[in-house]
Amino acid sequence: MKYKLIYPLLICLLGCCSKQRPNYLVFDTITVFQKKNNKLSEDDLKDWQYKDIITDTIPGISLEKTYTKILNTKKGDEIIVAVLDSRFDIDHEDLKNQIWINPDEIPDNNIDDDKNGYIDDVYGWNFLGNDQGKSIIYANYEFVRVLRRYKELHDQIQEDTFSQEYKEYHQALKTYERERKKAQLFLDYAIDVNNKYVEAKAKIKKYIPDGNYTLENLKKVDTIDNDLGKYVKSIYDIIDYGYSESDIEVLLRNRGIKVHQQLNLDYKERAILNDDSNNLSDTNYGNNRISDNIDKLPHGTIVSGVIAATRDNNIGIQGISNHIKIMPISVSPIGDPHDKDIALGIRYAVDNGARIINMSFGKQFSLHKKWILEAIKYAAEKDVLIVSSSGNGALDLEEINHNYYPNDHNYGKEVANNFIMVGAITNQVDHTLLASYSNYGKKDIDLFAPGSEIYTTLPKNKYKTDSGTSMASAIVSGVAALVRSYYPKLSANQIKEILMKSGTSYAIKVKISSKDGKSEKMIPFSELSKSGKVINAYNALLLADRISNPK
Repeated sequence: MKYKLIYPLLICLLGCCSKQRPNYLVFDTITVFQKKNNKLSEDDLKDWQYKDIITDTIPGISLEKTYTKILNTKKGDEIIVAVLDSRFDIDHEDLKNQIWINPDEIPDNNIDDDKNGYIDDVYGWNFLGNDQGKSIIYANYEFVRVLRRYKELHDQIQEDTFSQEYKEYHQALKTYERERKKAQLFLDYAIDVNNKYVEAKAKIKKYIPDGNYTLENLKKVDTIDNDLGKYVKSIYDIIDYGYSESDIEVLLRNRGIKVHQQLNLDYKERAILNDDSNNLSDTNYGNNRISDNIDKLPHGTIVSGVIAATRDNNIGIQGISNHIKIMPISVSPIGDPHDKDIALGIRYAVDNGARIINMSFGKQFSLHKKWILEAIKYAAEKDVLIVSSSGNGALDLEEINHNYYPNDHNYGKEVANNFIMVGAITNQVDHTLLASYSNYGKKDIDLFAPGSEIYTTLPKNKYKTDSGTSMASAIVSGVAALVRSYYPKLSANQIKEILMKSGTSYAIKVKISSKDGKSEKMIPFSELSKSGKVINAYNALLLADRISNPK
């Protein structure tokens, strides 16, 4: 993959003066002049996010260059990164050495040894479980909870178009009606596909009694002078498209979950916890089973691998730093997480020593925004940096009604300076640099990071390639932890400023689709976030060193 590139200089003035060292650092602004080849080799694709745009002509974060040129003789401190997510395979071969262990808790004695309010939280806490070992897997979307809450409080809420609560209710209702209609159509389709498949199997069973439905076997079925042709074609088309019977079962199950759990006003997943989700003081819930249901809830394992899979162990993948310890905190089900769990999860992370918090999840609505804003401010007071994904809706967050939570805004004003929201890029330095799914916005998104085709960990010692702003936020969390590991005296605010100032600028235009998907426009990449940049580990370490050692 080669490009003709030109490099205008971007000057970062640091306000210091020295005869030996210049009072500025020079970072690169990359302008694509002519692209030669856009196909990455298999080797490059496996860890493209760590490549360097100048050396490798791949828009990575220059991590390989960082280790070769800066960190080869340095020693860093251990740094705890709390990952608020789904569940975690803490025994994964490439993660087990990077999992945080609570030093003040004695395992399995049913005593809160460290008096932090959580019994036997040796490896973290599951806010989705109860003391009987059961855990929430499926949950409502937040707009379903908004509708339910509005109905509960109807007499207390002013029902007019000027009421903020009514506006939120009305927007939630529109979203619910749209999503419910769409989900039911998809479920009906899945049921129809499954029924036709079952019927087709029954009709041709005597021709293929062992159920080995290959394309070759289906071609051998005699369809002359009978009505078997349509049944053979039904199964043939499914196989020809690369699908299997298990795929149909998964499709049917997932569509059913959406209708019967996630969008069901009568489904109340919180019942097994026996807590009040509208009372932040009701904290006597949860358990320490952070690794249950990891097959259904793999996202925490996926994200953790991006941040901290063990480096240089000759297995699996390379995380960002071996100095990172992952603190697993389960808050995210299949559906939307509760604001209460997010807020308490942030506080748990802060109180138990995390320096960075990664939150690779989000939602369109937030019932208790104030709780999360207070938790963000609490983290800021304790000098903890929070990194959040921006979402995969391909939305311009500047537009009205394009809300994305959690965020650090209170009616448009930031409540603290320790919160970073991250968008995703691809590995292509052209008009497709912005990942097609990534949200964006000059006021909301702080910076971008690689998010597409990231090879990472999967539960039970497996690996996969995944894409999303979740991958991008994990990379930013990893780089933030890397900087804090080697420069521990830098504050969370300073780390945020360093990451935003030291990124790589790409002076190119990228493709943006309209809301209806019917038209496209080209916008300068620099206009899609506050910094206009992509995170760069090498530059961040240089700037961190300059700030920490000004003379």
